[in-house]
Amino acid sequence: MSLPRKITPSNLKEAVVEIRYISRLPFEVLIGIFYKALANDYTYSNRPIKPMPVRQPIPAKMGQEITIRIGNLSLFYNDKISIQLAEQSIVFTSLDEYIGWKEYKPELEKALTKLYSTKTIMQCIRVGLRYISEYENKNLKDCIKFSFSFGLPQVESETTGFHSEFMYNNSKIVLNLSNKVPFIKQQSSGNQAEIITTSIVDIDVISDNLTLTSLEELLKAIEENHTKEKEIYFSMLQPDYLESLNPEY
Repeated sequence: MSLPRKITPSNLKEAVVEIRYISRLPFEVLIGIFYKALANDYTYSNRPIKPMPVRQPIPAKMGQEITIRIGNLSLFYNDKISIQLAEQSIVFTSLDEYIGWKEYKPELEKALTKLYSTKTIMQCIRVGLRYISEYENKNLKDCIKFSFSFGLPQVESETTGFHSEFMYNNSKIVLNLSNKVPFIKQQSSGNQAEIITTSIVDIDVISDNLTLTSLEELLKAIEENHTKEKEIYFSMLQPDYLESLNPEY
């Protein structure tokens, strides 16, 4: 399958990359070392630098999906991405709107190069990539090849949620679909919040039980997860809907 390098609009609202690592040093020591490596190019914060999304994920097995902690934060950010450091975990997110893989990937490489230069990361054992796309005022059946149905065919659901975990090319995929769910859209100061019916496609690609010792191996694993995510996402889309997104190959 030929994969588009760009679609317009993309509807992608959140792009998260999580790396779990092993180090000989305790995190209390590591955070000071990491701070020195990042301080010249990133701003430090110990509190969230953007509002948490209103959406709530569909329940899944604990520990499977990429999650973003909100307590005891050690955050670094520039004008494009944020870097959340925790014990045995590094989480990257877009600072605001998704900037596209062509810009996002070099930002990951830049930050990881600085962290690896400390020579404190012994091994990376897990790489996760999670993309969350939102579709305002859309029914997912008009966008993707999926039928929401159950034992009462005469019933038309107002909202629907679907959760699946499966293996794909040696990675675990956690797929969450939410159809026509009402969410609160915050307005500018002084204006009343608006309720928008939103559908969500949430794809999490997880490569686990890894033994990556070099930066080159890690970057390759991230790129492979990104390709898997694109393969799954574009294979789900209805052909006519994909054409409406003006794909560029």
